[in-house]
Amino acid sequence: MKSKSEVRLRINELSLSVHKHSHRYHVLDDPIISDKEFDLLFSELLSLESKFPEFISENSPTQRVGSKLAEGFQKIQHEEPMLSLENAFDDKELVEFERRIKDRLLVEGELDFCCEPKIDGVAVNLLYQNGGLFKAATRGDGKVGEDILHNVKTITTLPLVLSEESLTIPELIEIRGEIYIETKDFENLNKGLREKGEKLFANPRNAAAGSLRQLDPKITSTRPLKLFVHGVGASNTKNSVLPETQFDMLKVLSNWGLPTNSENRLVSGIRGCINYFKETQERRKLFPYEIDGIVFKVDKFNLQMELGNIARAPRWAVARKFPSETGISCIKSISFQVGRVGSITPVAELEPVKVGGVVISHASLHNFDEIKRLDIRVGDEVLLKRAGDVIPQIVKVHVLKREKKVAKVQPPKVCPSCQNKLIKEEGGAILRCVAHQECPSQQVESIKHFVSRDAMNIDGLGEKIITQLVEKNLITDISDLYLLNQDQLLELEGFAQKSAFKLINSIEKSKGTSLSRFIYSLGIREVGESTALNLAVYYGTLNHFLNAREEDLLEIKDIGPIATKFICDFLNHKPSRQIISKLLSSGVKAAPSLERSNPKLSGKTIVITGSFNSFSRNKLKEELIQLGANVTTSISSKTDILLVGENPGSKAQKAENLGIQVVYEEELSRLLS
Repeated sequence: MKSKSEVRLRINELSLSVHKHSHRYHVLDDPIISDKEFDLLFSELLSLESKFPEFISENSPTQRVGSKLAEGFQKIQHEEPMLSLENAFDDKELVEFERRIKDRLLVEGELDFCCEPKIDGVAVNLLYQNGGLFKAATRGDGKVGEDILHNVKTITTLPLVLSEESLTIPELIEIRGEIYIETKDFENLNKGLREKGEKLFANPRNAAAGSLRQLDPKITSTRPLKLFVHGVGASNTKNSVLPETQFDMLKVLSNWGLPTNSENRLVSGIRGCINYFKETQERRKLFPYEIDGIVFKVDKFNLQMELGNIARAPRWAVARKFPSETGISCIKSISFQVGRVGSITPVAELEPVKVGGVVISHASLHNFDEIKRLDIRVGDEVLLKRAGDVIPQIVKVHVLKREKKVAKVQPPKVCPSCQNKLIKEEGGAILRCVAHQECPSQQVESIKHFVSRDAMNIDGLGEKIITQLVEKNLITDISDLYLLNQDQLLELEGFAQKSAFKLINSIEKSKGTSLSRFIYSLGIREVGESTALNLAVYYGTLNHFLNAREEDLLEIKDIGPIATKFICDFLNHKPSRQIISKLLSSGVKAAPSLERSNPKLSGKTIVITGSFNSFSRNKLKEELIQLGANVTTSISSKTDILLVGENPGSKAQKAENLGIQVVYEEELSRLLS
């Protein structure tokens, strides 16, 4: 009989061995032992773990398929935000992308770019701690995603423990990737669902997303999910040194056992990017998976840091989309939809047609000027494309095939939802209903906006449920959500005791939010997330914002006369003020912004360069903004402070030449306190 220490040692040896051979089989396609030998190793590990369950590790290869989740998907905050990408739709826009970069970096020579096929899948953030998979989350809103660790662990190409064969693995590191399903696997999956009489998936991406949202990992384990990793987020590099370029980082990720795309390539200059794009476009049909474009990244990390980000996207990367696939259909009818702020959008109902792997049956006609420009009429044969491979768009009408005496489309005179008279704003192309919350469609749309991920983030409230709540007069505006109870929800179609409890709990959780999210959730016209954040930083508290004056609003960054008018109209609108009062009475609290609480930073213009051990750049930026600072990306005579981390760019020298105060990381805590 072996001692317990010997058993633990053997379990660790077997676990590492199974991980190694699984990686060689599933990722490298280069097994060095037979299937029988692998099965013997796995069986021995299972046997020992069943006898000594106290030695089972969460990252044991036997734990890829866990038990069913009890309470759905928990929220996880990313250590460093997962940003979106700006798009380029032609060569000219790629050239412009390079010009902007060179102008900002003040360079003239060719830059190296890392070219990566853009997998049409589901973005994932993997957190490894001491080399073991610790957390896994969806992208979510870029800052907060959903915990999908149990489902991600079922992906056989994903190592639960990294292999330290090259650079030392950081104590903590976020690894970003894309989960997808190969085309052939997708067809087989739908074939199986069809045979069972179950609902089919529209495309491989939807299948991957649906598989990851299964509450039972056993179901996910039957789905043919795969993964490519393409970068890193936050990392603790105290005891390790990461590469200096994106392309070399991909090599290191591969050496650690993570699957990377063999189609990735390093090129010189934007002409190299354009050539790679054209070459890949010709070969994409041969790939076993779907891609919708190419991502181009400035290769050197120090240049990426110097370029920084704009809004939700990095300046150092761009996605060039492939030209959209097209299809031909016929317009069956044209209906009119009412938006959140009353805009009337004509929508064409089409004979279903498959475009780019997706069945299209509706397409927005945007506005009545667009209908006039294309001369669209009911019964017309039209050419469709998916703009950016996503949004259905009518690009041409085959007028010569039109039957004679087909009437032109006439704009409606009254709102299709509430029958109130429509107005056309001066100089605009949009018809608008100004009934506001008296219009049922605007009620539904404003509630959808209020509960959305970037606003109050209330899970489980989709359009179907909101429509039922409005139709049954259970809610008339956003404040009524906080008066709902389980018994009322149980009257609705599709609700049971557990789902009703979960929704009430989700509504309750949303009561504590930030001032910027609260302002954004109100749905004020022309007030997006960025504007809401600027308002929150400027006013500090909800009470100050509610007493905003026109002359003050015009002084705030990015807020012009049009946005100012809509904000003032909203704040002076009695029903809107009543809704806010009801929200506050229901216990909703918008946490005050902490701007101007630090006299050393209040009103100061700050630039950040380099990387920091104690903060990610985005977290540092948020902290500074909340303390009243104005964070910009470029050095000028108006800059007050330059924060310098490791591997700074040329900004440090420029700041010194301009006599700007320079603060290093070791002084940062004192500055922020």
